[in-house]
Amino acid sequence: MDLFDTKTRVAKALVEGIFRRARYDIQPFRIYTPPMRIGREDLSPDFAVSRGAPAGGDFLLEVKYRPSVDQFVTMETQRGDRSTVAMARRQWPTLRFILVTDRPEPGRSCFQAIDDDHVAGERIRTVDLVKVSEFAIFDNNIEDHEQLLRRIFALLTET
Repeated sequence: MDLFDTKTRVAKALVEGIFRRARYDIQPFRIYTPPMRIGREDLSPDFAVSRGAPAGGDFLLEVKYRPSVDQFVTMETQRGDRSTVAMARRQWPTLRFILVTDRPEPGRSCFQAIDDDHVAGERIRTVDLVKVSEFAIFDNNIEDHEQLLRRIFALLTET
């Protein structure tokens, strides 16, 4: 397993921790068919998430580690209807993408979500996870997990 794969697995575990701490019921997403293949990437939601309260709906999460969120968003925007995001949302309408990075842009969080208000033809935008009102996740939850992410990733890259 290479460093990218390791960071991806850590990112998924941290996002799971964020949602559990926010009192979500979060289960691995298991389907009995092979994952959808998009280009060189297999895609299948990572988690099924529910809150149980009337205000909180059920949705699916796809967690992706990316060293550069901006580069990922630029490529996805250029692909348009053939992007991973667009194709996955057609397959799973309740899917939400969480992007995790250890190198966020200044003033941005390590945990970002792709904005659900995306208009076809426009640049895909991300929003810090704490600002997604649908999730209702508190600042201190994200701050604690960002600190943990930085510690773990620093240990992984030590030589």
